[in-house]
Amino acid sequence: MDVSTDRPSSPAVGSSLPTSVADAGALEQLAGAVPPVAAGRGVLDGAFAVLDAIARADEGLGLSALARASGLAKTSAHRLAEQLVTLGAVQCVEHRYYVGPRMLGIGQRWQPDPLLRRVAQAPVHALAVQSHAMASLRILRGHRLRYVCAAVPHGHACAPDPADPESIARTATGRVLYATQPADHVMLPNCWTRREWTSLRESVRDPRATVIDRQDAVAGMCCVSSPVWWPHGACAGAVTVTVHADDLPTSLPTVVAYTACRIGAALEQVKPK
Repeated sequence: MDVSTDRPSSPAVGSSLPTSVADAGALEQLAGAVPPVAAGRGVLDGAFAVLDAIARADEGLGLSALARASGLAKTSAHRLAEQLVTLGAVQCVEHRYYVGPRMLGIGQRWQPDPLLRRVAQAPVHALAVQSHAMASLRILRGHRLRYVCAAVPHGHACAPDPADPESIARTATGRVLYATQPADHVMLPNCWTRREWTSLRESVRDPRATVIDRQDAVAGMCCVSSPVWWPHGACAGAVTVTVHADDLPTSLPTVVAYTACRIGAALEQVKPK
């Protein structure tokens, strides 16, 4: 497990980098389209029970399984599911219900932490310019990596994020985010030994610390990541640069650590509105 604690220094920042914003529709009329489910239970409670149940089933759910998973009577589950199909929030294929395309658009508009995103966008953008590589700030939510913000230079492709905890924990970003979780809040993947996790937990507390992935997760791809800290001491996220190369430029860990410190310092100056 490669951890660096080189002292960050202020790097030069180059020209601007174009950004893009995902756009999608919103689910606006669900409450008006769905009648009450059962006495004492709200319409939206029932609708989201259906959506939550379907979202946990990659292979979809038949009606009986949907009723069991959502805790609804079969008639209520069927009525809600069909109305959600009409809205595009659910799709039905061969009598099995799946998450619908409208939810993708809504989900893409979710911001894990709007305050953190507002503070981090400029430093992450500058990091991408300085490194000539993809830069991002990500968090760990439900054992999945989620982007707070990212910037990619022209001609560079985004690599897909790993989808399971073991694969995530092999990346530099995943190691930072798992190692900075409270010990009693997360089950650490066993791709690293307990001793290695303990050592990493201790080392990432150094404000100069970076974690380096030299093709540990994906062949031909190297990453360097550094934690960003909230003023109260919790980890806000992991700043990462991803380089499509056999190794990293020697100066990159310093630049990444500096960016993480820059975002952390900015968080100390702002308060949620």
